[in-house]
Amino acid sequence: MRKIASVLLSVALVSAALAGCGDKNTASNGTGGEGSGSTEKVTLQLLSLKQEQAGQDAFNQIIAKFEDENPDITIDLQSMSSDQLKTTLRARIASNEMPDLVTWMKEIEPEYLLDLTGESFLSNLNNESVSAANTIYDGKVYAMPIDNGYIGFYYNKAVLADNGLEIPKTLSELKAVSEALKAKGIPAFATGAKDLSVAYMPLIALFSETVFGQNPDWSQQRDEGSVKIATDANWKLAFDLHKDYVYGFSDTSNAFNISYDDANAMLAQGKAAFYGNGSWALEPIRQVGPDADIGLMAFPVSENPEDAKLLVFPDTSLSVAKDSKHTAEAKKFLEFMTTETAGTIWSETVKVSSSVNGVNVDYDPIAADINEYISSGQFTPYGDRVLRSVFTDKLWEDFSKYMLGKTDWSKLSADLDTAWDKAREIEQNN
Repeated sequence: MRKIASVLLSVALVSAALAGCGDKNTASNGTGGEGSGSTEKVTLQLLSLKQEQAGQDAFNQIIAKFEDENPDITIDLQSMSSDQLKTTLRARIASNEMPDLVTWMKEIEPEYLLDLTGESFLSNLNNESVSAANTIYDGKVYAMPIDNGYIGFYYNKAVLADNGLEIPKTLSELKAVSEALKAKGIPAFATGAKDLSVAYMPLIALFSETVFGQNPDWSQQRDEGSVKIATDANWKLAFDLHKDYVYGFSDTSNAFNISYDDANAMLAQGKAAFYGNGSWALEPIRQVGPDADIGLMAFPVSENPEDAKLLVFPDTSLSVAKDSKHTAEAKKFLEFMTTETAGTIWSETVKVSSSVNGVNVDYDPIAADINEYISSGQFTPYGDRVLRSVFTDKLWEDFSKYMLGKTDWSKLSADLDTAWDKAREIEQNN
């Protein structure tokens, strides 16, 4: 499924985005491009979404080892937020000054990326991870995954045990646990609205379970017109569970003061029992509570425990800009990222499972929980990353309105169906 170009085809030149992102692609006058025999020193720009300290530390360690082995290549790592990267890429495309490497985003049109199909170093990676990272690309490879992430629900075992509660396996058990905690003045969920991503992440986990966990072909059927969001009880279930549980059993009176860092700390310090977020949240949770007894689970969405499926997907992937002047050197870095050395550094530092074959790091006790979901087949790889950007933009824009009771399901679902059709139309016309 070809992705839309709406994010990257804007020609508005953003001067602020260009600051600090000038042309550092060449050192001396060497090109060092594909097929070049130049030995001139080359600097590769790598724009990264990994803002967490662990991700930056891992990249810096890997880059240092790579540069030791390749003294003629320097990697210029620039870490930024998703919005900053989108803005920077708009400006860089408009000025024809694309970076060499980027951490993959689905908003980047494949016309701007180098097709990596057939590259030998891909054989060093788990095939399923490579396929999952490139689901949207009709059999081609533009994204090279380096790890396998997840979005699920962390839980603090001590909070449950100290209050005489068991880990819930069904929705009715979760309701009983949440009500028992509420009666004692303890929010069941660490959820806030100061940073809306704190509330948005668990919604992704929920519709991944209720919709795609039940029907992996739902997107194709929606494109064919055989299903719609407005008439699909599983989409409504996801939003209702999010509103009634993830938000409803949180500290709603203080919601707009709770940030991402606050939510991480609440879970780690035992001030809430559950916390819906992704693999990237584990490192900041461990910074606050290195010895906290934390588990990971899928949200119980029914009275059948097997309906609870963990969203597991390639989290961090790397892409090469097609117009990079140094594609040979960029591929060399990608190849290094698929080595056991790099895979081990990434997994141990970021605390996430590696997509590199043979790298099995026991990075945290919750790894056992994740492996159990995967080995039992109780997971889904389909979340928001396989959905078109125009649709997910609307989802992000409106989800909190339903969470806060500012709109009803009839209005929200109709708007989402319209956004789906608009996104598909844009894709077909490009």
